[in-house]
Amino acid sequence: MYRILLADDDKELRYLYSKMKAWQKNGFVVSAFASNGKEALEILERESFDMLVTDIKMPFVDGLGLVREIKKKNIQILPVLMSSYNEFEYARQGLVLGAFDFIVKPVTEGALTEMLERAKICLSEYARNRGINELILSVFQKYGIDAKNDRFLNDVCIFLSENMGQDVTTDAAADAMKLNKDYFGKIFKKRTGMTFHSLYKIIKVEYAKLLIKNSIYKNYEISDMLGYSSPDYFAKIFKEVAGMTPSEYKNL
Repeated sequence: MYRILLADDDKELRYLYSKMKAWQKNGFVVSAFASNGKEALEILERESFDMLVTDIKMPFVDGLGLVREIKKKNIQILPVLMSSYNEFEYARQGLVLGAFDFIVKPVTEGALTEMLERAKICLSEYARNRGINELILSVFQKYGIDAKNDRFLNDVCIFLSENMGQDVTTDAAADAMKLNKDYFGKIFKKRTGMTFHSLYKIIKVEYAKLLIKNSIYKNYEISDMLGYSSPDYFAKIFKEVAGMTPSEYKNL
């Protein structure tokens, strides 16, 4: 179940919204409450949640301020704003600040369900990207590269985790980092001891290994999922890095 922190200064509304059937039907549970943004931030510093659903107008720290602080503190959570019709401009500001969505008050079961269905897709993608990011960091660590404490390398890891299904070139990585290709390549080689192309091949093959061992996908499907031009090319790169074909690895 996805865990929700519900923030609203109206105690009766908090109770009413927490009892709506859409939560459980869609795999969510309201795990904690906050009566204002300040209290919500204190809770978020102690506990982890998948989603924050917050009213915009609250004392001490309002919903917009709360979303702003979440972004500033890099708290990994999906923020959703609640607002009335005459607060639409505030809701728009919230979306600009990084809120995932907003719901018009009074919240209905239908509107909540629609939002939660979209949120599930987003949270699932977040989880997948986090898993891939951890795999990439483990590859860096295996080769003695400290990416966690290096802003540049950490940004590269995030970029790769979000684009694992693409055939990422050095040009594309440099563009994502807003750097000249040659300068990007020079920094990458200096901090890792390897070219981007070489390390990227290793990362892709390590992810392919996970898919081979832990899924029902065929080799051609994995090739397509990882953005290779053909299954033969995928098999060639896999053998080059792993020393065996994907089929041989699967039968280990």
